Amino acid sequence: MRVTRLLNLIRNRHLVQKFDDRMVAPEAIEAVLEAARYAPSAREAQPWRFVVIQEALLRHEVAAAAFNHPHVRTAPVVIVCCARIHSHVSGNGRPSFPMDIAAAAQTLVIAAADLGLHSSWICGFKESEVQRVVGIPGDVPVVALICLGYQAGLADLPERMPREDTIAWDRWALPDGRTPLR
Repeated sequence: MRVTRLLNLIRNRHLVQKFDDRMVAPEAIEAVLEAARYAPSAREAQPWRFVVIQEALLRHEVAAAAFNHPHVRTAPVVIVCCARIHSHVSGNGRPSFPMDIAAAAQTLVIAAADLGLHSSWICGFKESEVQRVVGIPGDVPVVALICLGYQAGLADLPERMPREDTIAWDRWALPDGRTPLR
């Protein structure tokens, strides 16, 4: 199989180790947000709402709500990914918005990598504090923070787990290759 440009981009994308203090062009921010708008969602509900934070003081307040994560403090752009509406509930009773927002965030991250930007996906934060700082209503879930900017220095690509530890065909496979009894 031919390795496409997209697959190559995905394979070589990695989380930023440290952000450079260089600003991100508004056109680049608009481009990644536009890509995120076209992510798939259950029943095409498109429940996402993104709040783009560039102001340093506000980033520091959000960083405090994210347990003082250094990427939130130092990234020139922090995008707060929210669920604008409580979306479709599937047959198993789970709302689809966490998956919908994750799909949009991943699309945003891949689009950013295509533009030479690096990212850090933050899920550890005090939701009510982020809501308060950014002015998000209390009934609007905050799903993730995406930090964007340029990599400071070089970073190694992370090791990937072996395929046999992550992929099974037709049935769940145990580490020794056996399938559990039904």
